[in-house]
Amino acid sequence: MLAPRLDQASRQRRVLLGLLQEYGRLLRQLLALRELLKGSVYELKTRCGKPSCHCASRQGPPHSTTVLSWSEAGRTRLRAVGPKDRARWRRLAEDYRCFRQCRASLVKIHRQVLLAVHRLEKALLLRSPKKKSRSKRRRL
Repeated sequence: MLAPRLDQASRQRRVLLGLLQEYGRLLRQLLALRELLKGSVYELKTRCGKPSCHCASRQGPPHSTTVLSWSEAGRTRLRAVGPKDRARWRRLAEDYRCFRQCRASLVKIHRQVLLAVHRLEKALLLRSPKKKSRSKRRRL
């Protein structure tokens, strides 16, 4: 049976190897992304306010437009997205969210790696040898 200290070191090595695998998986996922678009693509439904329009009555359907929404200088910006660009812009916005999630996960893994390395060091570190006592002193 391993000493508790060596057992702890072995456990921390396994933890570090698992974190390394997860780190590699996240890094490959992150590096596969080629373009990002910060924002969200969604369907915006509005009423135009013209009294003669079909949207003026409560039963009438509102106008619908696909938009890209993003924040710039503390303000929300909107831009209409044409039918031919919708799928691409949605994918790019989703890729941006994926990138940010991978980045946050990598930060968590870094913290866990540092903690595991610290624990490994504690488990591997030998205590300093004790000083030999000198009970018999030589007298000259």
